[in-house]
Amino acid sequence: MDRDQMRASESDRQVVIERLRQAVEEGRLDVPEFQERIDAAMQAKVYSELDILLSDLQPLPPPGFADAEMEPTTVMPASLSKANQQLRDGANEGSRKWKITGVAVAIAAVLALILFAISPQVFLYFAIGVLVILVLFVVAAVTGLF
Repeated sequence: MDRDQMRASESDRQVVIERLRQAVEEGRLDVPEFQERIDAAMQAKVYSELDILLSDLQPLPPPGFADAEMEPTTVMPASLSKANQQLRDGANEGSRKWKITGVAVAIAAVLALILFAISPQVFLYFAIGVLVILVLFVVAAVTGLF
């Protein structure tokens, strides 16, 4: 027997109604059309009558099957376009730069703690010197020197 002529169950109708509800939430159907399709789904006797209600929407998995979870692939296809390859390489390079920056900040923080433990006055002079240099860089950038 052909699937289109097989009788639909109540759970099949509920699957269709749920998909129609999702279509309303997505903005694919308006409320009056939703109500018409709900009424038609409740009166449907065979699968073909249910299939017509979803024919212009994204397809559903067969009744009784749960949606399979899709995992992103980690393997990149060999035939990437040049632009995609440049974007991918740039992203990898950018993450390396942030890692290096993070390590440098961690080393500077450890050195600052050691300097503070040894001599708080020297730490204070060093911190003021760093702030003066940063202010000079900001002033130079604002005035357009670089």
